[in-house]
Parts: sequence; structure tokens; C-alpha cells
Amino acid sequence: MSGRERERLITQRQTSDRQHHGFLFSGIGCGKTLTADTLLGQSSHLRPPASSRECQVWRASSEGRSLSVVETPRWYWRGEQVEADIQAETRRAIDLSPQGPLVFLILIPVGEFTEVEQKIPDQLEQMFGRSVLHHTLVLLTCGDYLMSRSLDEYLRQEVGLQEVLRRCHGRCHVINNRKPHNRQQVITLLEEVSLRGRGYRLIHISFHSRHS
Repeated sequence: MSGRERERLITQRQTSDRQHHGFLFSGIGCGKTLTADTLLGQSSHLRPPASSRECQVWRASSEGRSLSVVETPRWYWRGEQVEADIQAETRRAIDLSPQGPLVFLILIPVGEFTEVEQKIPDQLEQMFGRSVLHHTLVLLTCGDYLMSRSLDEYLRQEVGLQEVLRRCHGRCHVINNRKPHNRQQVITLLEEVSLRGRGYRLIHISFHSRHS
């Protein structure tokens, strides 16, 4: 499938309301497994071990919605680009997920923004086309690390993160995986996601800061 065809497919799937799907993107220590647990309302102990270089798809009913979570392979960088085989496997996430609207979630822990995360929007556009950022949301994990700060106060201190948010049209949500029973944070996220379509798939990307 060409880049143009993949971009057209992403756009077309936003019109369906039968499924709810998401693609999760994150780095080491970003809490991707815990985030999947929180979103799906189940423990990872109930799922088979995941490979760091292959896509994994999990499905469950969460907060009255049929939800699919696709964990993409961890991104290993070669200079300014993600390794070619990892790019190919990441693109395959679209084919693995059911039909229906989708949302890409970039997982970044509070207080852990680095230069690697700054490269993500360009890499996503290269793989999925320019329209992908219209369907992308930054999900800040480790929400408890905000302590007494508001989200706005935190963002004012993170200039690089502000630029990533600008590229993603300002869409941002905070989640605290230490409180998985706080379902309101999940409901709020799903409602935010649904503003971009009547359903969603969640795609999660993992990053690795190794450079060669």
C-alpha cells in the first residue's frame, strides 16, 4: 500500500461508527502496557507477552464501548529516521485493526520530554501522510507527577512539547495509570477521541532513544 493510499484509508475510516480503535506510540518507561491496561480495564497478565518489534492488538469492551488498542513496535532510531523494518511493521498496524475510525496516541510521561519526541510528528507524516496529525492526540502518562501543577502550568515549562502539541492541533490528555479504577479519566479520553469521529482505534507507538 502506497503512502497516498494509506492516507486516504485513514481519512475514509473516520466516517464509520461501528468500531472504536486507537494506536499507541511511546518510548521505554512511558507506561504503554499500563496505559493499555487502564484503557481496556483489564490486566496485562491476562494477555500473552508482547514483542517489542511487532504490533500487538488487544480488544475489549471498555466503558460501554467496543475498543481496540494496537501497540506498535518500539521505535529504534537510525540517525533522524526510525529503522526501516520498524517503519514497515508500524505501517502494518493500520491493516491489523478492524474497520472504523482511528486515533493515534503519542504517549509521553510527564517530565520526560526529550529531543526524540520532537521528531515524532515528522516521522508520522512520512509514514502515514500529512493528514495523520489531524487524528493524533498527545497522551501524557504518569499524571501523578504533575503534583499540584495544572496541565497549563506544566505545558508552559515545556517549549518542545508545546511545538509537538501545535503540530497535533493542541489535542492533549493526562492519564494516571496508578489509579486504573478512576474510570472517569478513561471516559474523558474516549469522549475527547470521539470528537474526531464516531468511533476510534487507538494506536500506540514506542520509542527508543538509541542512535547509530
